[in-house]
Amino acid sequence: MTDRLFAELKPDGLDELAEDGYRRRRSADLARAFATPRVRRRSRRPFLLVASTAAAGLAAATVVVASGEAPKTPIQPAVSAKPLTARSFLLAAASTAQREPADSGRYWYLRERTFAKVHNVPGDYEAKLKALLKAQKDQEAGLKGAPERLAAAKKEFDRKVVELKTNGVAELPYAAFSADTRETWRPMQAGETGRSVSNQDVEVTFGSPQDEADWRAAGSPELAEKKPKTYDDATERILSIDNPSLNLRNLADLPTGEDALRRRLDDLWKRSPNSADLGKSGYLWQTAVDLMTAPLKPGTRSALFRVLADQPSVTLEGKTSDALGRTGVALSTPTARELTVRLVVDEQSAELLQYELAEKGKLLLRVALEDMGWSDELGRRPAG
Repeated sequence: MTDRLFAELKPDGLDELAEDGYRRRRSADLARAFATPRVRRRSRRPFLLVASTAAAGLAAATVVVASGEAPKTPIQPAVSAKPLTARSFLLAAASTAQREPADSGRYWYLRERTFAKVHNVPGDYEAKLKALLKAQKDQEAGLKGAPERLAAAKKEFDRKVVELKTNGVAELPYAAFSADTRETWRPMQAGETGRSVSNQDVEVTFGSPQDEADWRAAGSPELAEKKPKTYDDATERILSIDNPSLNLRNLADLPTGEDALRRRLDDLWKRSPNSADLGKSGYLWQTAVDLMTAPLKPGTRSALFRVLADQPSVTLEGKTSDALGRTGVALSTPTARELTVRLVVDEQSAELLQYELAEKGKLLLRVALEDMGWSDELGRRPAG
């Protein structure tokens, strides 16, 4: 269930299935695995919401989520003539986004720090996946000239991969956690080569000394691939698992008006391959995360905040620290199957700092967005 909802948002090629497979299975709250704050590179104009009574409300609503804890009950502002609400915060964010200058470049760059629980030994999963891949390759070689049988074989292969991801490898008998960084450069032009650099600054920690002792007793298996991996290819990348029609080039076609964007998102939800499994609220917030990490036009980003502001189930939790030590404002909303989406938004710039997924109060995934922006050279980070 969680494999799809907050899986790799921009899926990589089949050659990276082994790595991304266990990334999709990881769940987590691992702030202590990477405690050193990193500097966010983008500089924005002040978010006007922090002025006057809103600032007083947020200051009184401070919430810090400790490692291993579920999001806490929202703390209401102690003193404020007009208490800050999720709606007013999101509308102020919309105003800030609207004023941002439009920009462009050759590559869209994203740097993410993922904190997650390790569910199983990656080597066990990879060995089984490689066996599936070999069997599929051999079968396809024998089905040339039989397109219908080949299509059926590919469908069956996909089913087997999903089965392997969900219950094909035994869960670890001890609590272990990992943290790693991934950078991606996605080209604006079709056919150009993009790049993904994964497994950077990998760290593994354990829930307790006994968990580490149990790991050693099990032979100290490798719980995370620690060698950085660079992968270049020209495969077209979708921007959202739930919206396979969206890519870097057609994002500019999304509406800049609130009503028009709401209608467009409704239409995309109806056509989503996962609409039968995702409630409309879950779809909207998953898609919002995808779009907030993409190069939207200022008007579209503003309209997106306004659409979210109209959602009745959003809770303003107040100020919090993200996994990298940065301060932001937390907003959360329940979705289907007792899942909760939690966003941490920078109150100065209205940018998304971090997103989380929790199930029944337990954090499953935390992704801190260290940097994003335009670059004109493959492998070069955005300037400034």
